[in-house]
Amino acid sequence: MEDLPHQERNIEKDKREFMKAVDSILIEEIPAAFDEDASNRLLASLNKTKLLIMGEMHGVKENADVIYTLFKKFGFRQLALEWESGLKAVAEKYLETGEIDFDRIQDSPDGRITAGHFALLKTLKDDGLLDRLICFDGSGEVDWDARDKNMAKNILSCLSDSPTLVVAGNLHAKVEPITFNGELGEHHPMGERVRAHIPGVPSGQIEYLSGQYHNYGHQDFWEDPEQEKTEPRFYLTKDGLYTFVLPNAGVAVVPNPGEKI
Repeated sequence: MEDLPHQERNIEKDKREFMKAVDSILIEEIPAAFDEDASNRLLASLNKTKLLIMGEMHGVKENADVIYTLFKKFGFRQLALEWESGLKAVAEKYLETGEIDFDRIQDSPDGRITAGHFALLKTLKDDGLLDRLICFDGSGEVDWDARDKNMAKNILSCLSDSPTLVVAGNLHAKVEPITFNGELGEHHPMGERVRAHIPGVPSGQIEYLSGQYHNYGHQDFWEDPEQEKTEPRFYLTKDGLYTFVLPNAGVAVVPNPGEKI
């Protein structure tokens, strides 16, 4: 069988689709059932630490709605995203003019940057909920541990008396050392490094029960066939993770969609 001819990427088409998605996305609160005890514990922690570290799977459409829901529920005023520091100016320009410098984001394929994020930022601003955006992935480090060390440093340098929600990939949000499959030795994620400076800082995760996400193409979440159907909810796990359960995940629109699987 002959290989199919390689198709050149149409960046203008990707830009049009991305901008169309930004304009059409409606950011809404997710009608989740919030466990009262978990909510009260988190509020008490935020009064002391002013910070929640939340792990996500990049490239899920509903991640933006989860963030918005948490802002509305717990009164966050600062949002820290796993974006390169230079993208703060891109976001601020968008909020001021409605224009997105697509050249700065056009190569992003991993779901960290989505159309939903820009729609979220506008909604938070319009609702008077966002005092500050923090883009903390600005080190340029290739080494995983060095990158996470710099991410933690960037977050800590931007904290204030305003409650801050930090959203990062699941591994970066861990608050204990981790190991990678097939590798010897421990790695020290951003969350662990932040907790070393702010003892007891709460951490959490978004739990996806089914659906898809975008990470270098469309990927499927593993679905437990024995998992009971459930509604969105927020609770505290036995090991201390504040968990937002998302029953079904949809694929986010990213600047560089690449091959659609």
